[in-house]
This record gives sequence, C-alpha cells and structure tokens, in this order.
Amino acid sequence: MKFSRRTGLIAATAGLALVLSGCAGADSDSSGDGVTTINYWSWDGAPGQDLVEPIIESFEAENPDIEVNYTEIPQTDYKAKAAQSLGAGEDIDVLTVQPGAWSGEVEDYLLPVSDWPVDDDLESEFTAQSVEQAKRLFSDGELYAVPVYSTGSVVGVYNADILSGLGVTPPSTWAEFAALSDALAAQGEGILPVTMPSEDWFQDEVALTAVGQVDPDFFNAVRYDEGAWNTPEYVQGLEDYKALYDTGAFDSSTLDMDYATAMTTFDEGKSAVVFNGSWEAGRILTGNYGIVPFPAENADDASLRAFLDVMLGIPAESTKQDAAAKFIEYMSVGAGVDEWASALKGVPALDGYELPDGVLTTDLQKQSYELLVDLINNPHGDRNNLGAFADFVGANVKQVLHGAMTAEEAADSDQAELEKGNF
Repeated sequence: MKFSRRTGLIAATAGLALVLSGCAGADSDSSGDGVTTINYWSWDGAPGQDLVEPIIESFEAENPDIEVNYTEIPQTDYKAKAAQSLGAGEDIDVLTVQPGAWSGEVEDYLLPVSDWPVDDDLESEFTAQSVEQAKRLFSDGELYAVPVYSTGSVVGVYNADILSGLGVTPPSTWAEFAALSDALAAQGEGILPVTMPSEDWFQDEVALTAVGQVDPDFFNAVRYDEGAWNTPEYVQGLEDYKALYDTGAFDSSTLDMDYATAMTTFDEGKSAVVFNGSWEAGRILTGNYGIVPFPAENADDASLRAFLDVMLGIPAESTKQDAAAKFIEYMSVGAGVDEWASALKGVPALDGYELPDGVLTTDLQKQSYELLVDLINNPHGDRNNLGAFADFVGANVKQVLHGAMTAEEAADSDQAELEKGNF
C-alpha cells in the first residue's frame, strides 16, 4: 500500500515529541481495510528520524497490512516521558529501551522475549556478547528486549589531510600525540592537536577509558561486584589523563569546550583529532577521516568501554504484539539493519553482519571501520553507566585537570558519593 504520513510536533510533558504517522488511527488495532497500526517510541538518535523514516517506508511496503506510527522524543526527556506513559497505560507497541539502570526500572512493563510471537531461535540471531549484556540489565537475567547495536567510548576521528601534511602517522600512544602537538606548533597555523566535549558525563567517559588501560576490570568490578572506586588504579589512570594536558600533548585551552564546539572545530579543520563516542564515527564517510583509539602508553593497551546502546521491546499491554514483533525483527535482524548500520550508528548485534558493498569506498574507511569494530567487540569493560553518578565523577575529573583537586581527592570524593547508594 502507498505510505502516507503527517509530520508535526506534539507537546509532551517532558519535551517535544516528533510524531510520524500513517493513515490509520494510532489507537485502533486495525482500520476498516484490515491495516494494523503500531505505535513505535524512541529518542532522537536511536537511530533517529532520518534513518527511521526510510526503514518504516520499506517495512510498510513489504507488510501492507501494518502501518507504523513513530514518536520521537528528545533523549534528555525520553526516560521520564516513556516511564510515565507506560505507567499510565498509553498505547505503545514498540519501545526503544535504553540500556542501563532504566532497563531494570521498566522491565515489569515489558513482555519477555520468550513470549513474543516469533520463531524460537530469534535470540540466536544475535551475538553472544550482546545477548549476555542485554540479560545483565534485567533483574532475573531474562531477556525483555532484543539488542540492536552497540557503541563504544572513547574513540578519536582524525583528519588525514592534516596528518599527512605534517608527515605524521595516526597517533595511538602518549608519545605519538605529543609528537603531533609539537608538529602542529612548529607548523604555526593554529590547528589544535585534540578537541573533545568538556561536559561532565563525557569527562567521566574519558577518565574511565584511561583507567581501563591501567586496570581493564575496574569499571565492571564497580558496576557489578560492589568494587571500590578509589583504587590506586583509578588514581593512576586519572593522573595519566591529566599528564596529557600537562605535557602539552593535549591543549589545556580546550578544557571548557562544549560538545558542539568541539565537533565544529574539528569539522572546520581547526583540530587534528576529535575524541567522542563511536556514535560520531559516521564522519569517516564524509571526508578524508580515520579512526584512532584513545592514547595509551603502549599502543597494544589502547582500548575503550563498550555496551549496547539501543534495544527494542514490546510492552506487555500491547494488543498488537504480532505486528510489533514483526517490525522489531525487521529493525534488528532484517533488512532494516542495513539502513542504520550503513550510517555507522553502531556495531550491529546481528551475528555475522557485514556492511553492504559500497558503504566503505576507500582503504582508510575500511581500515578505520575494522579498527572501530575490533575496539567495540573487545572492550576493556562495559559502558553500562551509572546515570547521574557519571556527571558527579566528570565534574571531579575536570577539577583534577584544572589543578583544583588531586586525583586521590577526586577518587575519595567519588567513593563517598557512590556509597550514598543513589545510583
């Protein structure tokens, strides 16, 4: 059937939600012509409207008896709005589930995957690691949502033109980043060696990347086994991170640069490398850019944390579970995967997945994507963050970088906050 859609903004209690709907009424099981409309909720960027729209169009073309009504909510508002709506019994058939503590908070509203009206072997379609991570999020170790894709942090995107102009190879160690900084200073064109977001949550990400290179088990021990935060290894990793600024490998003038400015500075050719999460890796498709890991003392120790970024579930109260399950299969293990995976939104949880031919067209793109997948599939720890605690830690990280707090003081402050049990 021909797909039609109205696009508009509706006011949500926690923000603005973008709604894309087909012809059928969103609150009816089926229209007069036998078409079932399912309501699909997600947040912006998971994978986002620009990618969801063509997926819905393709799905509806293959399944003319199903239409998808898509509601997109700003990420900052999503958890509160979705939880409130689930509790109120709102008509939601496909729910994007954010990995982390929130998954456990909403599990009582979700239908166990074992009860979905699908083939029994759906779970086997996914990598063992992604299924294990998904089950870890729920209190009884069962699967209440299927994994879609994973991301990792921290990784760097570098400008290959800048590096080749300097005669510098892509850096992955402290010494190599120091050499890059020196080469840029000698060139005298004002190009920064590195930019990255200064927001608290991201500075926690960076510190934990550095700490994981000292103690790969650190974060998982805290997250799952009540391990201590203020360990000597955490202190060492934080001091290693600070040393990158103290030695000039990173420019301390960038310490107050926000997310948007850090990315724009790189995009305008004013920095050689930008560090962020792998969700920004799609830049390698838009220019002569490559991927590097966050630097370690030795290249073999360069690594990151990675975890599921997006999952899809079916609310137990949905009356359209057959159609919902069919759409989720299309998004997670079917033809819909190519659409979002080709934008490098994340590493698909679909076992054995390979990008379509023609997505990666240069050797640099192919090498960079291979490195990215290897880093995400072999992390030193889970990026299963602790919500507001990450902001608290990140604020202390910045205090250390600015010289207002020692690494030991920051670690002890973090430990005291963690012991309050609010996370």
